[in-house]
Amino acid sequence: MNKMLFITDQEQYSSNGTITTLFDKYLKEYWEVDIVYITSYKHTYQRIGNELIVPKKYQNEIIEYLSTGNDLTQYDFIFVRNKKEVLENVLKHKEEYNYKVGYRVSYPKQHHALELSQSFTPSGIFNRVKYTMKIKKRDELANHCDLFLPPSPEAHQAFFPNIQVKSFPLFIGLDPEKLTEHKSTESDVVRFINVGTMDQLREFDVVLDAFEKIELTNWHLEIVVSEKGYIRALLSSYPKLSDKITLHEGIDTLEKLRNVISKNDVGIALLPSNVFHNTVIANKVIHYASCGLPSLMIDNDKNRSVFNEDETYFSSFDVDSIADTLNKTLSSSKEELLKTGRASQEKLLAVGRNYQDLARDLAKTMDDIVNDETPASV
Repeated sequence: MNKMLFITDQEQYSSNGTITTLFDKYLKEYWEVDIVYITSYKHTYQRIGNELIVPKKYQNEIIEYLSTGNDLTQYDFIFVRNKKEVLENVLKHKEEYNYKVGYRVSYPKQHHALELSQSFTPSGIFNRVKYTMKIKKRDELANHCDLFLPPSPEAHQAFFPNIQVKSFPLFIGLDPEKLTEHKSTESDVVRFINVGTMDQLREFDVVLDAFEKIELTNWHLEIVVSEKGYIRALLSSYPKLSDKITLHEGIDTLEKLRNVISKNDVGIALLPSNVFHNTVIANKVIHYASCGLPSLMIDNDKNRSVFNEDETYFSSFDVDSIADTLNKTLSSSKEELLKTGRASQEKLLAVGRNYQDLARDLAKTMDDIVNDETPASV
């Protein structure tokens, strides 16, 4: 059986489903897998089973660091998640240890930062130059890899058009063994939940404006976000909604997140129409569907490529349209919401948006590259 090393930029006990479910579970049916976690909280190397813990101060010389006490020739593939400096070091030793190199970009962070820097102040101009150079450097490194894992084909085209090596779109998926059959919440109150990052590009104020506009009062909104500074400042501008919104604390694992989601009726995945949100199915949609919840999502081509009107609630991204969609869900019975949530979950399984299928297909792609059965470019 071939063997791979996955170097992630996430902490050991993070709630990332791609790492824990795809690489550390389903892919192990086809490949041996070791995972490197780079951490600021440990100062010495540790190995626990197939997990290798590396102090952050060694990340830019990670291959040199790991080569002490580890036979790196055992790996047929080494993957790097996001970190360009780590990727550069892995590529430097590619020929020495005779491994293939894969690069995973989970989200186009430099493009996001570039979008947030669209001012003509000296700092804005400096940031635009800085992130443009970071993007160029990333692409140069990626083109020396054997496999590129973008979030979707559309994201590859929009954000990584200059990366020409073979690609395998790797999106967040369902874990078939962790799906739950949702049970409606009690009472007539429809419980909404919004999970995931919030910042000015996600324009959650538009969603709050819509909630403020509707006259129906049989609703409650729960919010789960790791960085709370932005949302706390935003919520302070909506004092009338204060008793209708709960901001959760301490949700730091997938199991805790699933537990909170399951206590609600509808997931909110309303994001403004832009190149960031029109090229992928939002991760939060998958989290909701895994728990059997339907989503409120933007009506765009990407979302329509997977879902139809019986499997989700579509809306344009403006206050009036979102308010209309909220009224529609609030006027629906709990049984109708359950039916839509089940249909959403079944559709994602039917179209292969699950880690079991992804692992099989990724393993085949990696086998082909190792065995030189496919060309190096797309």
